[in-house]
Amino acid sequence: MRYGWRGRIGHIAPAILDTSAEEFRKLLPEGVLHVGLTISEPIQILGAEQAASAFERMVDAGKRLANEQVDVIVCGGAPVALSRGTGGDAELAELLRRETGLPVVTANGVVVEALRLFGARSVVAVSPFAEARNQDIRSFLEASGFHVLAAQGLGLIKNIDFANQSAEAAFTLAKRAVSANPDADAIYIACPRWPTVDIIAALEADTGKPVVAAAAAMVWGALRAIKIMDCQSGYGRLMDSLRAQTSRD
Repeated sequence: MRYGWRGRIGHIAPAILDTSAEEFRKLLPEGVLHVGLTISEPIQILGAEQAASAFERMVDAGKRLANEQVDVIVCGGAPVALSRGTGGDAELAELLRRETGLPVVTANGVVVEALRLFGARSVVAVSPFAEARNQDIRSFLEASGFHVLAAQGLGLIKNIDFANQSAEAAFTLAKRAVSANPDADAIYIACPRWPTVDIIAALEADTGKPVVAAAAAMVWGALRAIKIMDCQSGYGRLMDSLRAQTSRD
């Protein structure tokens, strides 16, 4: 049986595809293939100039993925889209749809969808990022209608340092944010390059809050886009909602 017999999910990353690819593969159901592609000049240090320069390369990467016969394009790199302001996500999605003719899932847009699925109004956001990037996350979420009670990060700027974190780093930071802001409706864990998917279920159990982690949100959005309402079990409420929707239907 060939790889991708149920579907092929194209994934554009502005940085090296290492941990994020592993996170995707953990979540995908049998028969769905992750087809990942890094832009021609991957970002290694996260800064405003690097993010802005990657924007056009994301569209080129999307066209190359379309030639690989993927069924949907997941556009990673939330900072790249936000380098154009809060409307950058929609701009990038429209460019990719126009150039490829494929459904497009964006890193920022799918997080908004996931938070709304849970009816969240107030959130805490955690990331491996430095303060300036955390404030970009706050601005985007607030522009999308959420009340951000906290936006905290580890203060890192090198992408390889994101990848070298343990999943415990995200768990500890998120749990601390919820302890300081117990009225939060949901937890958003930004960035698919630091490991997070293995702690989603435990974090939900310990806090009682739904967790929207970047990698899980992108996979969730991609599977919905190609109408595969299935996933690996044990990765939290968002992923489980795929099967729940099938049961309701």
